[in-house]
Amino acid sequence: MTEHRDLTSNRFEFYTYRVGRSQLDRLFSIASEGFPSERIMFKTERSNTRLTRFTLEELVSAVATSPLPGDPNVWQNLAFIASDDGREISIDINQFWLCANISGPDATWVHGQTARLKSIVESVAGEKPVYRLRTYRAAKIGLLAGMMSAPVAVTAYQTLKDGARETVAAGTVGGGLVGLIVFLLGSSGKAKNGTLLSVTGEISDRRWWEDLSITDKIALGGLGVAALAAIATGLSAYADVLGS
Repeated sequence: MTEHRDLTSNRFEFYTYRVGRSQLDRLFSIASEGFPSERIMFKTERSNTRLTRFTLEELVSAVATSPLPGDPNVWQNLAFIASDDGREISIDINQFWLCANISGPDATWVHGQTARLKSIVESVAGEKPVYRLRTYRAAKIGLLAGMMSAPVAVTAYQTLKDGARETVAAGTVGGGLVGLIVFLLGSSGKAKNGTLLSVTGEISDRRWWEDLSITDKIALGGLGVAALAAIATGLSAYADVLGS
């Protein structure tokens, strides 16, 4: 006769995170409690090949000695699963999210493990999807860009009545360029959003511009120079207007 058991399940998801080895060790230590070692599995996929081991250290060693291409210190995904006697905990970490599922016949155990696991990562993770964070930032920076461009538009309107078209053109282009640059910087998504997983080391608490590539830093410097030039052009234009 089939035994029917009522199961309680919980789930939590983080869409942005910065998780290093110390957080992973604490996370999996809690998730493994009460499960036989042979019922615990760690997995990762690299170059269309799935590697599976009973411990994280064994999996790290397997990746390091594998002939598969790629840097063994760079991981795009990691999965954990433990199941026994109706209880199950699965944790999936990839480029899109960090997700955990906890289920079992004991509701107290399920809710308790959920709270403990979530507490490990919530200080270094966020529950809002990246696209929402970028949209919010773009909206805020867009408002700032509009505020910066508004005085230029007002001055342009007033000066047009006096016929100083060249001055208006210079000031408007300069102000518009500054607004555009500010908007692009804000909506580029280069700030501390996204996912970062380090299975073999720790993640330092660095400022967002320290995570930019050399190319991005050069581009950012170029935009800064362009912004200063635009501001200088705008000030020169306003000086011409006041002196005319």
